[in-house]
Amino acid sequence: MASNETVPRVGEADSVEDWLRSLLPDKALGGSAHQVFALIASQPAKAAFAPAAELAELVQTSISSVTRMAQRLGYAGWPDLQRDLRARYLAHLSMLEVSESHRTADSPFRASLRQDADSLASLLRGVDEERIARIVALLAQSENIYVTAQGSYAAVGHAFVHNMQIAGYPARSLLDNPAGLANAVARMGPGDTLVVCSYWRLYDVAVTAATEAKANGATVVVLADNLSLALEKSADEVVLTPAESISFFPSLTGAMAVQQGIVATLAKLDDERTRTSLMAVERSWEKFNLLHRSAPRHMP
Repeated sequence: MASNETVPRVGEADSVEDWLRSLLPDKALGGSAHQVFALIASQPAKAAFAPAAELAELVQTSISSVTRMAQRLGYAGWPDLQRDLRARYLAHLSMLEVSESHRTADSPFRASLRQDADSLASLLRGVDEERIARIVALLAQSENIYVTAQGSYAAVGHAFVHNMQIAGYPARSLLDNPAGLANAVARMGPGDTLVVCSYWRLYDVAVTAATEAKANGATVVVLADNLSLALEKSADEVVLTPAESISFFPSLTGAMAVQQGIVATLAKLDDERTRTSLMAVERSWEKFNLLHRSAPRHMP
């Protein structure tokens, strides 16, 4: 049954400071750690781009104190905390503000490639293989898999659905279609999985869909660059992926890599199912004459 609770709108108790305070340990921060935390909470624009040495200098402490503060909040160090901080800070900016926040002496083209390479390296370092395995298991046993995304990230959702279907799984797209998403969520229940692709700025429709799907008994998987407090209660599994670019738009590179990795893992979970589906799809493409006549056609 659908929930009668009011879905919190984006922006309600979802600021950078609210998120930071949600990370605080039960035992209060003291001394230098408290000073560093107060600085980043009050000046997220500066902290989002400042190296640890600069923060340490501003509060007259050591770099190791900045590192220990990040560790008290559950991170390996300042770079990991800063990555999530910057993602949340940028999510509250307009496109013009995002564009103006990036400054580079390199060419835009080269800087863009370097940013994506750095993001992929960060993603690889922090990947949780056990979490990916759990998500793949959920998808494999789902009666229906729904993928929703808005804006440019609909491209990620489209590729995700397309590849899961070819691999033999019941995936359906709900992309840039709020009315269709509302209709589908109303029919969701136990056995269904909703995958929410939400990067940079969070759409209200994504929050509502996740909340109502969860209330109806469906499993909710969130693929995002930061876990909004508005989505946190509804998410059964979350994969966080860097989405920062050097321009006014978010990068699709990390998100595309994640969905490809998930599908590749799903395809290997049941080799026979995947093989059977691939052969059936190839035959169907042949019948529909989808490929140019010069394309090689090899059937087992």
